[in-house]
Amino acid sequence: MSYQPTNKPPVVNVLWTGGWDSTFRIVQLSTRNVIIQPYYLMDNRNSEKYELNAIRTISDLIRGRNTTRCTLKDVITTKVDDVVQDKETTDAYNAMRTVMKFGSQYDWLARFSIGINNLELTIHEGDKALKVIETFGKVAKLHNDKTGDYFILDPAVSSPEARMIFGNFHFPLLEYSKLAMKKETDEKGFGEIMDKTWFCYFPVNDAPCGVCNPCVYTIDEGMGYRFSRKALQRYRARKSREYLRHVATKTGLIRIWRFLKSFRQSKG
Repeated sequence: MSYQPTNKPPVVNVLWTGGWDSTFRIVQLSTRNVIIQPYYLMDNRNSEKYELNAIRTISDLIRGRNTTRCTLKDVITTKVDDVVQDKETTDAYNAMRTVMKFGSQYDWLARFSIGINNLELTIHEGDKALKVIETFGKVAKLHNDKTGDYFILDPAVSSPEARMIFGNFHFPLLEYSKLAMKKETDEKGFGEIMDKTWFCYFPVNDAPCGVCNPCVYTIDEGMGYRFSRKALQRYRARKSREYLRHVATKTGLIRIWRFLKSFRQSKG
């Protein structure tokens, strides 16, 4: 009996936070004949209920669109504490972090990726994680006719530690900025869906705070329209404090301030 090729759509495993970047990738894949399996990792963030609500809302919207060709499966949630321990992976993360500080989530994300084929991590142009990768290695661009362009860590020119932390991932968005994602989704009529994304770690009155790191990064990358007037005021206040602290540090005034503060406390 001769072999008959299958037209079964490929499964694309995607880490989905309900945020802008990972949702863009879900939207991008939704017009392709693929099976999307999203994963969400829970680590008791204040924002988790907002992120999961965003995922549910966006999933329903995608499934209801007439342009959708994918099969979007329900998100699989896993607690970070339940991710398998792997000393070699954690040691590799700690070794890299002595050279360049980056988020502790990359330890458990790397451990989580061990059991999942070609898990997509949606870091984008200018992302700090990309700077980490480029410090310890390089990426190589590949193409798949069914899922599009993506990058992988090039094992030939990357450190053993980088291969442990980033070697199991596919990176489909390294050539995208947030504004490029917005342009593409607007052109394809996905603006309503993208406006349902969530990114804030410490919401105020169920709205983005403007001062947590994800909010600051989002505004810095040109997405300030997603924020209320009060959130933007808080953002500008944080930026002002950071600038004044920078000036004080550069001029040496910060040492005087610390001395006076400790002197007052000692007299307390």
